[in-house]
Amino acid sequence: MQHIQRMIEQRGGFEAVRTRYLRLENPPFMRLVIEVLHGPYPNGAYEVSVAHYAEQNGDAMRDPEITFLVTPGEHHTTWTPLTFENSYLGCYQVVAQVTAAGLIEACYPALMRDLRDFANQWDINLKAQGLV
Repeated sequence: MQHIQRMIEQRGGFEAVRTRYLRLENPPFMRLVIEVLHGPYPNGAYEVSVAHYAEQNGDAMRDPEITFLVTPGEHHTTWTPLTFENSYLGCYQVVAQVTAAGLIEACYPALMRDLRDFANQWDINLKAQGLV
């Protein structure tokens, strides 16, 4: 998720995005919204939502939305997927939960691996779409 992280850093970091979410548009692609949902946790982690939005019958539709636990490290930041939602498919999956300390409590390894692969490709696609 290096491109998403770069967008956050260019706009002042997680604290800045926590107070003012990012809304990026580049027609004909769907609008991209990045929000800090929770944090900072005691370990410095933040819970972040990355979502493409469109509208259907006046309702905001996520296609998709992935929430992540973003944990800073000494050499790199780790983006751990927590949830996946696609409103058009009526799909909502919880891959992992976060404790009050900012640690992963429960996870489904196979789903997490698939979602991490999807998110990495999505990050590459966002750069190709000119959103980065």
